[in-house]
Amino acid sequence: MLVTAIVPLAQGLFFQRLALATGLGLAIGLERQWRQRTAGLHTSTLVAVGAALFVALPELLGSTDTMRVAAQIISGVGFLAGGVILREGFNVRGLITAATLWATAAVGALAGSGLDVQAAVGAGVIVLTNLGCVPLAALITRIPRDVGERVQTNITLHVTCSEAARSAVRQRIHAEVHTTSLVLANLASSSPSSGRVEVTAVLTKPGLDDGTAVRMQADIAKIDGVTATAWDATEEPI
Repeated sequence: MLVTAIVPLAQGLFFQRLALATGLGLAIGLERQWRQRTAGLHTSTLVAVGAALFVALPELLGSTDTMRVAAQIISGVGFLAGGVILREGFNVRGLITAATLWATAAVGALAGSGLDVQAAVGAGVIVLTNLGCVPLAALITRIPRDVGERVQTNITLHVTCSEAARSAVRQRIHAEVHTTSLVLANLASSSPSSGRVEVTAVLTKPGLDDGTAVRMQADIAKIDGVTATAWDATEEPI
């Protein structure tokens, strides 16, 4: 077993592959460090080196079962990448860095397996993607759009009806959801009081309201047992 491990070392293959993984990890990390991201030069290099070491281990021990090790690297780096994802209110940061770490592990695994050209190409694609997608995304963001494409309409519908009409009102609301672009967020009914119930539906609609709420209110008002209807709508950017 010891002889099997020494032979590749003597041939320099192990060191060659490790050096390649280190260099490619550094190249990827430089781009992250330049942008001052959480996982930069140091982390990216260690991920590539670690992946190369793990993949090289079976060969050093005289085994060719590297695929099982590579599969474990994928899941292991996933936990590491999850640590750089931060949530601030409704915003999520770190997804690009996490994806870069995950892809860097693949580069290290390729280098550790002796696939030098593929590892170098992979590292180049990662760096070019990170460099090129930022200005491209900014360019796309600056393209003017119709205001309606960037807003969401929130509609709250209140219906007062008899207890017997409650089922028909709820069915009519569900029918609107299935035949229009409305999305039902919540549908609740109050406890009966003097034979009356309050049905409240909270719905969302992509874009500006195009009269769907008014038409829905009018249709529900025609149901036998409905005594009052009211609705309000607010728009919010998305």
